[in-house]
Amino acid sequence: MVCFECGSQADHAHHVVPRVLGGTQTVNLCAPCHAKVHSPHLLRTSELTKAALQKRREQGLSTGGILPYGYTREDGRISKNLKEQKIIKQMLKMRDEGMKPMQIANHFASLGVKNRSGNPMHSKGVQKIFKRYDKNEERSDS
Repeated sequence: MVCFECGSQADHAHHVVPRVLGGTQTVNLCAPCHAKVHSPHLLRTSELTKAALQKRREQGLSTGGILPYGYTREDGRISKNLKEQKIIKQMLKMRDEGMKPMQIANHFASLGVKNRSGNPMHSKGVQKIFKRYDKNEERSDS
């Protein structure tokens, strides 16, 4: 392969239009020319990264990181963990009935319910679940 720009040995197949924006065609570039294409004043990599992550989310694909309680990753896709969703629903009902996070955590710990680390439920984990749920509820109300 020969560099499209300078004619030396090419190392990279560079997308002319970024893949996240629908690009499919590539040109062969050597490492120095490829670096020039990606220089900060020519291209805003962070904007492309954000767009790519958003596109993956819209497609229901994993974007890395630790999934919140209630969700699972299978074959690169994120889906609801029905068993954990049922527990979250019970936790919310208990909260609505006036129970505190510590009481809720103790209840589920006594039933042998484990958190993502394999440890018994604790109040901080219950609070995180509530915070995430409340945040998502605000979004769906808007």
